[in-house]
Amino acid sequence: MNTINLGEFRLDFQAHFIKLKINDGGHFDSDSFQNCLDLKSEIYGSRKLGLLITNEDKNDYSIDPLFLIKDKLVLEDNFKWIIVVSNKNPDYTNFEYFKRLTSIPCKFVTDFKEVTDHDTYCVHTM
Repeated sequence: MNTINLGEFRLDFQAHFIKLKINDGGHFDSDSFQNCLDLKSEIYGSRKLGLLITNEDKNDYSIDPLFLIKDKLVLEDNFKWIIVVSNKNPDYTNFEYFKRLTSIPCKFVTDFKEVTDHDTYCVHTM
């Protein structure tokens, strides 16, 4: 696994997906997403991947949900699926709203253990 730590968050590059992990005290917004997308393009080109967004249970972090709407078309052009692992209610609310607006298969779970066998297959093989 190749990992790049960008201070606010880190990216773990897998064969078929990117794991985006928000660091303690981090803030993820449109600029952060653009950094993520630039690195994705450098490493994978235009290939569509999965995106797994996660954090540590006790981390204090923030996500500006506007990137989900502002960059919706870019997300759809670059990612096959999105799984969000978070126990924070605002994350769930924002993600549910985005899920209604996009054609990308999306799933929100509060614990990685909730990812189904099918989702695990997606994470490892897509």
